[in-house]
Amino acid sequence: MAMFPSTPSAQAPGHIRKFLDPDEKVVIHTRFHWAQLIGPAALAVVGVLVTIAVNVSQPVKTGSALNVAWLLWALWVLWAVASMWDLRKAMALRKANARTQLLAAVVVAAILFAITWLVRSKQFGVGGMLLVVLLVVLGWSALQIGEWADRYFVLTSKRIVVIEGIITTTVRSMPVSRLTDMAYRRSGFGRLFGYGLFDIESAGQDQALKIMDYVPDPEFTNLQISHLLFASPKPDPKNIVIGGQVNPNSGNVSLTGQMDG
Repeated sequence: MAMFPSTPSAQAPGHIRKFLDPDEKVVIHTRFHWAQLIGPAALAVVGVLVTIAVNVSQPVKTGSALNVAWLLWALWVLWAVASMWDLRKAMALRKANARTQLLAAVVVAAILFAITWLVRSKQFGVGGMLLVVLLVVLGWSALQIGEWADRYFVLTSKRIVVIEGIITTTVRSMPVSRLTDMAYRRSGFGRLFGYGLFDIESAGQDQALKIMDYVPDPEFTNLQISHLLFASPKPDPKNIVIGGQVNPNSGNVSLTGQMDG
């Protein structure tokens, strides 16, 4: 039978111990998988390359090199907007309502209009515009790396916890006892690099945790959670009650007892 070791919360690392109850036992504590950084890192590298390509092609203007460079830059900008806005996550979790989406669209349109006006009025050169866009994307990529370094997945004997945030720390948790349904999926990249996506359902309508992506070693994590849900409880020695009596004539002793579990 597989063993499922646990650690008392008092012995857990300090960066997660302060968020745990003293009676909890830590089963798993880890950062989310590093594959989460592939997208931001690739976006930054491609951004540097396409920005250099546009700058190099700008004075040459031979053939279709400039048009191809601008096309690649435009595709990279669309990729950056989709990544920074996180459209897929917003659609999956339905966090953004219509008003929030409208406000975000207005902000993006205003930024694009301001950049276009500055370029057209020759107060802001093409090179400056390219540099500003690149710096924004590079800053976002650096922020994603920092958030990953300070984002932890914790499974205790009582609940599932996600701790995240660099400046403002957010702790989201769900008691294991309230978990009603759970599934995890592994894409091709997930199988290659060793991570999975967990979809969690609880008894309540409002869920602090719903979808957790880039969870490392998903098979083992799934077994750990299943063990917490379905394993038979062990007897607690503190809840053992023993009584008895002695027959003075025969000297016989009779004992009665009750034990939880």
